[in-house]
Amino acid sequence: MSKYTALCLSDPHPDHVNDGSSERTLSAARFAGRYRLVDFMLSNMVNSGITDIGIILNSHYQSLIAHIGMGKEWDLARKAGGITFFPPYMTDARDSEYSAIDGPLQRAARALRGTKSEYVILVNGSAVYNMDYRPAIEAHKENGADVTAVYAKKEVNKDAGEQTVVFDITEDNRVRSIKTASRLSGTANVSLGAYIMPKHIFLQLVTGVKYCGMLRFSCERLAPAVSRLKVMGYEFTGYSAQISSVETDFRHNMEMLDSEKRAALFDYEGRRIFTSRRDSLPAKYGKAARVENSLVADGCQIEGTVINSVICRNVRIGPGAVVENCVLKDSTVIQQNAKLDWMITDRGVIVSAGRNLIGAPTYPVFIESERII
Repeated sequence: MSKYTALCLSDPHPDHVNDGSSERTLSAARFAGRYRLVDFMLSNMVNSGITDIGIILNSHYQSLIAHIGMGKEWDLARKAGGITFFPPYMTDARDSEYSAIDGPLQRAARALRGTKSEYVILVNGSAVYNMDYRPAIEAHKENGADVTAVYAKKEVNKDAGEQTVVFDITEDNRVRSIKTASRLSGTANVSLGAYIMPKHIFLQLVTGVKYCGMLRFSCERLAPAVSRLKVMGYEFTGYSAQISSVETDFRHNMEMLDSEKRAALFDYEGRRIFTSRRDSLPAKYGKAARVENSLVADGCQIEGTVINSVICRNVRIGPGAVVENCVLKDSTVIQQNAKLDWMITDRGVIVSAGRNLIGAPTYPVFIESERII
């Protein structure tokens, strides 16, 4: 499908708080133990036959580039097409606070002008779902749409916030308005941050844009154009999630402990999710280790108790330690006899022996990377 180009915004909300870490772009955050958020978008594209992919980078993108590399695991290491990164250049201190994203977006647009691609699929790098875009592309053509917006019907509440975009859709599936879910409650048509459009429409929408994350593209570029463009909705009915905060990171990681939701994501309609390989040893369990209803990635050493938790790569849990209802990111170390409940750690955290750290189901406590507690 060489006439299709996908553009992925690696950090769709760079002017908002992301997963709590300022040391990596949001799409590089871990999910379900061994995956990163960007894996889902790359896998969706490859599973849809789309192999020309541009990634628009924000700051702190080193770990994302190291993870993707040449794209071999997604069969994207190829002479024609494959992965193209659009990183920010160093900017003058007098430039605007959004200048870091200006360059990558406009360079991607200029590169797109010189290609034979007819359509652009703009996607959210922090969205989690398993989708074949080909039926949506066919629906886009059949409807004669200018833009097709992918959405899912979800329950929202008053705390959904300004980062959740919802569509008002007519009976014939036309998008009538686009707004945030703030102060809404009940079932809504929630955007999954995926838009299909002809190349010339995309270039019109981003021309002269000073800054563009997915939220701003939806609400500031596309929303005002709904009256003059034919914007159609396309409903996705599988599992989906969007990571935009510590709370959503924790909640959706914990949802992966549900075998039905896990299967709905990682084996939806037989499509696989790919990730980069690591030459890590299998997880090692001590004689006194106890693990219940948890996901444990490779490279871990478990000597204590793990219950209802997601444990990422190379985590060490010492003798007598108890980890319950937690999400522990890469290389976290829980020393002997420490106890954690309702916690989420970034990479490289060390919890000292005997510490007792407790959050709450509605307020998981986050520990920043490389901290010693």
